[in-house]
Amino acid sequence: MKLKEALALFLLVDRSKQTRETYEKFLRRFVNTIGPERQLQSIRPEDIAEFVDEMRNRTVKYEGHGRRPIVQEPLSTSTIHKNVQMIKTFFKWCVDHHHLAESPADFLVNKRPVRPLGQGKACKDEELELLLAAAQFKPRDLALLTLLAESGCRAGEAAGLKIRDLELESMSAIVDGKGDVRRRIYFYEGATEALRAWLEIRPDVSHDFVFLSMRDRSPLSPRAITEIIRRLSRTAGLKRALGAHSLRHRVGLGFARERVAPRIAQHYLGHANVSTTLEYYQDVDESDLRNAGRLLSTRRSTWQEDIKQNPAARLITKPRTGS
Repeated sequence: MKLKEALALFLLVDRSKQTRETYEKFLRRFVNTIGPERQLQSIRPEDIAEFVDEMRNRTVKYEGHGRRPIVQEPLSTSTIHKNVQMIKTFFKWCVDHHHLAESPADFLVNKRPVRPLGQGKACKDEELELLLAAAQFKPRDLALLTLLAESGCRAGEAAGLKIRDLELESMSAIVDGKGDVRRRIYFYEGATEALRAWLEIRPDVSHDFVFLSMRDRSPLSPRAITEIIRRLSRTAGLKRALGAHSLRHRVGLGFARERVAPRIAQHYLGHANVSTTLEYYQDVDESDLRNAGRLLSTRRSTWQEDIKQNPAARLITKPRTGS
């Protein structure tokens, strides 16, 4: 089997539209570089290592992106990590489906990059305030922004939200999550008010999707939603361009700071595995470490006060030993 034929079969696997497009865009570039006409069994670890080294040494990014201009910067460590993971996933699929005896990508060590403290993805409180101010005269954008910020739902879930699945009285909605799993999301007064205001002026169209393009009235795509948040970031004058996922990270980080049990946060965010939720809990800065230390300090002060009020608590009874 040729490499390009294996890729064509791999891309037939049932995935979300956005995931499928991400795999296709990167892996086609990978296959075209390695050699699409080569036999799958002829791919060597050295071929893959050369491709990965080229990624790590690249000095430009967004080549062929379509929506972003080329920038003279190296690829980020998180982008390289994601790309390497796609290579490993592709060859593992080839092994699992008996197209290869073993994966030539097994040798790749792909540790998730660790961000410095305070440089996580989560939208900060002050950034959200500026985003809300930028959207205050845009009913659709304000409804979308507050829904994402309060529910922590994915861009794809917001894009697929339909009016019939929106329950404003109970401040919740049913959305299609990852893997076409139907799940309930929750929001509060801010999003409820913004959604009501948007639905009152929403254009009368044939489809039932809550969020639509103001230009052609078609339902918004997940990428269009992310672009709306990026545009609001620019309008707000933020130093970084946030996306829809930064608002989801903010919800997860908020749960961590309020010491919400990871299992509860997992179901709120719709994660299949709690380990994914814990990645959101790691998006911390120095203030989180300080607050954690204060918890210990407070407990120690309470213990010391108990000792003062009950001196007998100092006594330690030694166990009796045999004669």
